[in-house]
Amino acid sequence: MVALLEKRSKILLMSLTIFVTLQMMVGVVSGGIFTETKVSITNKLSEAVTIHCKDALYDDGVHILQPTAGHRFQFFANPFAKKTLWFCSFEWTGQFHRFDIYVQKRDKCADRSCIWLITESGPCRVIDDYYNPQCYPWNGEATL
Repeated sequence: MVALLEKRSKILLMSLTIFVTLQMMVGVVSGGIFTETKVSITNKLSEAVTIHCKDALYDDGVHILQPTAGHRFQFFANPFAKKTLWFCSFEWTGQFHRFDIYVQKRDKCADRSCIWLITESGPCRVIDDYYNPQCYPWNGEATL
């Protein structure tokens, strides 16, 4: 009798666990937690810039952007740990710089779309106004 009761309790607990998990999955997917984040990079320099972006697992490859040209890549940011990091190198005549183009804790991008403009002094992120972006120094350079 005790064994039968334990078996029923285990089945009930497993069923309840499966039900709750499925309900949570429906909420997560419909709530947009697993929506792709898009990063757009536009060259605002007067010459071509070579970019190379990657994270710990994925490499977006090397791309050459002519003046005013852009490049976009997308990925799934970690919805739980909030530690997603994409970093890029930028190279043009006589210059080589690095920048963390997406830091999940820093970048709260509208509609999960981050727009960056690459300038000589550093990358600038468009937040509300394309003509008044928020600019950052290159990695390793002090802010003014």
